[in-house]
Amino acid sequence: MAKIAFNVDAYTARLIGRENVSKLDGAVIELIKNTYDADASICLLYYDEIADVLYIADNGTGMTEDVIIKHWMTIGKSSKKKTYITGTGRIQTGAKGIGRFALDRIAEKCTMLTGTKEKKENIIWTVDWSDFTGNRNITEITADIESTNISFEQFMSHCNNYEVVELINQKWENNGTIFKLSNLHEVWDDILIHNIRENLSSLIPYELEDLYKIYCFDNKTKIQDAQIFSNIDAFSYDYKIEYEVGKDKGQQDVCYKIWREEFDFGSEEDEVLSCAGLLEEKRFFHGKPIEKKCVFRDILPEKDNSIGYFRGVMYFSKIGTTNRDRERFYQKDISNRVDVRDSFGGLKIYRDSFRVRPYGDPKSSSYDWLQLARRKNASPAGVGTEKGVWRVSADQMFGSIFISRMNISLPDQSNREGIVETHEFRLLKEFILRMIELLEQDRQYVCRKLNILYDETHRTEQIEKEIREKAEQKRKKEVEEEESKTDRYENNVLNLRIDPIDAQKVIEAKEEQITELQNELKMLRALATTGIVTNTYIHEFKTLTHKLNMKIAMAKEAIDQYQDMKEASEYIDQANEIREAFNSWFQVTIESVKNDKRKRRKVGVSNIIARLSESWNQTLVSKSIRIQFTNLDNEEIMLRCFPYEIETIVNNMVTNSVASFERITTEKRDIIINISENEDYVVIDYADTGAGLIDMYKNNPQKILQAFETSKRNAAGELIGTGMGMWIVNNTVLEYRGKIDLEKNIKTKSGFYATISLRK
Repeated sequence: MAKIAFNVDAYTARLIGRENVSKLDGAVIELIKNTYDADASICLLYYDEIADVLYIADNGTGMTEDVIIKHWMTIGKSSKKKTYITGTGRIQTGAKGIGRFALDRIAEKCTMLTGTKEKKENIIWTVDWSDFTGNRNITEITADIESTNISFEQFMSHCNNYEVVELINQKWENNGTIFKLSNLHEVWDDILIHNIRENLSSLIPYELEDLYKIYCFDNKTKIQDAQIFSNIDAFSYDYKIEYEVGKDKGQQDVCYKIWREEFDFGSEEDEVLSCAGLLEEKRFFHGKPIEKKCVFRDILPEKDNSIGYFRGVMYFSKIGTTNRDRERFYQKDISNRVDVRDSFGGLKIYRDSFRVRPYGDPKSSSYDWLQLARRKNASPAGVGTEKGVWRVSADQMFGSIFISRMNISLPDQSNREGIVETHEFRLLKEFILRMIELLEQDRQYVCRKLNILYDETHRTEQIEKEIREKAEQKRKKEVEEEESKTDRYENNVLNLRIDPIDAQKVIEAKEEQITELQNELKMLRALATTGIVTNTYIHEFKTLTHKLNMKIAMAKEAIDQYQDMKEASEYIDQANEIREAFNSWFQVTIESVKNDKRKRRKVGVSNIIARLSESWNQTLVSKSIRIQFTNLDNEEIMLRCFPYEIETIVNNMVTNSVASFERITTEKRDIIINISENEDYVVIDYADTGAGLIDMYKNNPQKILQAFETSKRNAAGELIGTGMGMWIVNNTVLEYRGKIDLEKNIKTKSGFYATISLRK
């Protein structure tokens, strides 16, 4: 039996390269990465528009003839696969052995001059990429290679920018590599060169500019203007967060620091901070970072760090501000702030000090690869508002995430367009979003306190009260002193430009509009609760529907085929039981928004919860969950309220408890609801025997009351909860000037506990 070898069509090899470096700037970056891998301290990119030739040069280690033949000329073979740490300690970025085809993407012809310190002679290598066409196999394609005494300076002597020759003369010794590319595929005009420079400015992190410099020339560029800078520290920012993960403790440790740079309290700083309750944090407004150390699971509950070591730095920088916000939040003047979005905007990933594109690319769909805009649209609350969660905008964040080829679970895609969407990459994204959330929480914490201080010092409510009193005074004066009402009022009561009665009408109209909007919001919260409950138990709905259809079909079959009325009657009775289960679900969900429940009136709260508990018990019997409701006062407890809002509170709490029971295996699945009243409040004590709060919330249980705060995950470990249930509960309680006490959860190992107080 004969053995025959596989071969590859020459054009197929060319296509492999072009698929991997399909864009021009990607091809340029691929070649520049090679210069970094070669331990170069300088990389030079020069377009000679007179000769229409592009040069790419570096003063790295260069190549020997043996390396060129065994590695450079063998597609898919790379010396970096096993030996990937250079002589200076750099971790090399490439390993696939196809980056050389980036040359083909740029130009038709290529001449390379390369040399090493050990060899006296340099080597010239020449290839014509058009040879990779036609009906020839890859083994039939050749490149020219020969030894030469031509130096790097002599090789560049014919170029039309003497500054380039001078730089080569000063910084290149006997080692390095220069590519001369001709028959270019693109027109290298000013716009293209400008875009290349912008891309290169963020190619490497600014920390490496002293170790590795990139120069970009055309024929008019002077050496002082050619260097590419990414000096991000020259630009101001409002907040910064740095983090480092996996350095110690088996890679599960996390350390992060937050800097507050947004605020300026002026000469009255101590007084402002004291009144706002921030005086003890004064040092954090003067360059001292807030520093925290924890473990990975404190950041992402029930998750372990399988990524390895990584770190990052992110900046929040406002684009603009208003006079009102500057006054309210004591913000620094940013009128002279430079807009860096086009150059440094977005969150970029760096692997071993080189950018992994396209993450954070300006003016591209990958700019917002973390979908920050989507988060912002879902939660558009202002930073100082009491309710809601403030989120950053996508164009307000920039920074760097640093990974390495040592993070083997984060492999590059073969086309150099990002990282393979592994479980670890999704984990990395989730962790970064959590870091952004920590920044958001700190800024909102500060701004909320400053907002409260502003409202107190500007006496908005007091002014409204005063207008009401003045309006009432004027009405009395009009009745008592009709003839002299104008003079006496102006002289003795108040000289206002605006008539208090007119002002009162405006206030009443405003309050009517606010009341209408508040009622609409309350109804939306009830409808949202219905959606949450329905979505949570959609599987049960499908199961009940399937069972109901089956029982009806079996009853019909018993009648039509066997004339067995007794068996058919049994199936119908079973179908009727399923119908009753549906009725229980409807009582829990749809019934809560009936018209008669949307009127505020004095009702028996204990009776509402008792009926709702019974509906839930019928619904949850298949899950072996039982609600035990007790009225501790034995008499009907009355409260002026919207009945559906009481149901909204209970439904969200029960939904969370059911989810908690699914995380543990226990026969005791009880929910205990007690109601009582005192002089000021109707008190609802709620508890369950479930898993309780996860560690992330144990020390700060109030956090679960924030919007979008969830720990529910699917089998793949992805967050699936809406994070809205307890936020709806909290906002409903606040509408009744009430409060929620969750402190008992700090001391307990299992079970969930909440005391809800609604002011009477």
